[in-house]
Order: sequence, then structure tokens, then C-alpha cells
Amino acid sequence: MKRILLLTDFSDTARNAAMYALKMFENEKVYFDLLNAYDLEFSGSPYIMQVKDELAEESLRGLKNELSLLHRRFPDARVELASRFGSLLDVVQSEILDFKPELIVIGCRGETALENFLLGSNAYEVVKNINSAILVVPKYAKFKKPDKIVFATDLRDFKVDEVVEPLRDLAKYFKAELMFVNVMEEDYVNRLEAESKIAAHFDDIDLSFNFIEGEDVCNGILKFMEEKDADMVTLVRHNESFFERLFRPSVTRKMVLHPEHPMLILHDAK
Repeated sequence: MKRILLLTDFSDTARNAAMYALKMFENEKVYFDLLNAYDLEFSGSPYIMQVKDELAEESLRGLKNELSLLHRRFPDARVELASRFGSLLDVVQSEILDFKPELIVIGCRGETALENFLLGSNAYEVVKNINSAILVVPKYAKFKKPDKIVFATDLRDFKVDEVVEPLRDLAKYFKAELMFVNVMEEDYVNRLEAESKIAAHFDDIDLSFNFIEGEDVCNGILKFMEEKDADMVTLVRHNESFFERLFRPSVTRKMVLHPEHPMLILHDAK
């Protein structure tokens, strides 16, 4: 059974991301783990244990409320609750070891899909530090069957086939077209050889390779998605300079993907 980790801080954004995931996989056998991390912002107080207990109660109460709301829409969804003490990153790392999810789902605030993500939000910290497949869902995104998925790439091959397994599974499950967009800049790459190696990971999937021009990579991706009416964008974190070029805070306003478009972030082996 597929395992999916849902992160929540009880906000509307997190709830929408959870609803999105439950809708996306409602016809599959999925075991969801709804996780809330709570932590103390101060130490040294004689009442620290009391405060910790109160936070634990509040966390569990919040999780039960979220579960009730989710089950109103998806009564048959298999959702377990996980209330954990500690920093978000530490808690997520620990939960990955215990739960072993194939996918992590997190919500993203902001008027645009990447606005808050780019400004040092929890979503960005998770993507930056957690080496798992992560689906980032914008605040107002409503699930739409992904018929076209854009894959922004610098045409580098992946170290292991499992890196792209979540994307491959999604594309096959929804019979989606996978549209590679080359965002390579200075480095020379043998295009035909690179495309052949990448295509080998995606048997029986409708593929196309496309190229965008200009220094503003993100704006190029946005325009391509608009032109092709794409539903989702995917990135692989196997090249820090490539990833950071896409996510420079100085170009936040230019680096906007439509708020209804989720992002699938994959992590290559180190």
C-alpha cells in the first residue's frame, strides 16, 4: 500500500494540501499519515513541562479536528494521526524513518504558488533539507487531473532510477503527457544522448523534449506552461547551482507559477 505523509499546522493552506492529496489518490489504496510538529519557543521556564503537555494536548486536539474535516469529504480515507514534539525538520526526518513514505505533501502560502515558498517558509525549509519526494500544493489549488506535467531539467541523467519513480507513477496512473523543458545554460551537453538516457526512465509514457531561451528561466517555464496548458511542474534537486538559480529570492516576483499548479520536487542520490 502506498504511504503518503501529510504535514499540517492546522492552517487552511495545510488543510487544502491534505484535501488535494486525498482527492488525487482517492481511487488508490493509500495509507496517509497526518503529522503535526510542535515545539517550545523558549526554555528555562519552571513551567516548561506544563507548557509542553499543553502543547501536546493542543496538537492532538487539532489533529482530531483535521481528521474530522478530512473524513467529511473522504470518509473512506485511511488516515493515521501523528503528534510529535520537536522542530519541524527533526520531526519530519524521524517520521520518514518510521513511516517510510513514498511522498510528502506540504501546503504553500502566498498569492502565487512560489511566493511564500521562495521567502524562507516552512515549505522551502522542508524542500531544501528533506531528501524525499515532496509535493508542494499552493494555498488555493484545487485538484485537477494532471494531463500534462512539465519537467524542468538541465538534461543531466539521474544517479538511480528510483529518483523519478514518484513522477513515473503519477504519469502512468493519470496517463499524463510528460513535457521536458531544457533549462540548460552554459554547460555543453550532447542533447540526443542526454534525452535518450532520460527517456529510458519513462517507458510507455508520452514524452516530448522542449527548449526555452533567455536568462529568466522561471519566466520561461511559466510561459511554456501557459502555452501548453500544463497542470504540474517537476524539478529534481541533483544540482545545487541549478536549483538555486531557479529559487533566487531576488527574482521572486518573476518566478511565479500559476497558483493552481502544484510542484513535485524530487531528490537525486548524493
